[in-house]
Amino acid sequence: METPPSLLAVTTFTLHKAAVANRRTLADRLSARTGLGLWHFAVLTALDDFGPAAQRRLGDRLGLDPSDMVRLMDDLIEMRLADRERDPSDRRRYRVTLTAAGRSALEEAHRVIAEVENETLAPLTADERAHLHALAAKLYPR
Repeated sequence: METPPSLLAVTTFTLHKAAVANRRTLADRLSARTGLGLWHFAVLTALDDFGPAAQRRLGDRLGLDPSDMVRLMDDLIEMRLADRERDPSDRRRYRVTLTAAGRSALEEAHRVIAEVENETLAPLTADERAHLHALAAKLYPR
């Protein structure tokens, strides 16, 4: 099916279509190779980047609703990729840590993501990839 040229002239539309296709491929391959969803990967990445954290703080960093965060943490704990225990400094909070198995799963997930990005961005040179990333990062509201 051919996309209307007027839509392809809309940068936001083109970015969205490229992102959706990449996200679908990434999610499918990540799930097949690691058993992780994209949000599981995001939680593990945040734990790896920032270290142990209160579950609520972790959810806030990722912009996740607390009930979604609980569900994700239940999954990660069941898979033994993260641990959740009461925070010794504040017993009202849960503190989440990355396990050794979680770190291994995260390493494999990064390999999967690199493969998918290499395929998706194959039409671009290394300089174009770097430029695209810089532009996308500039647009991303932090």
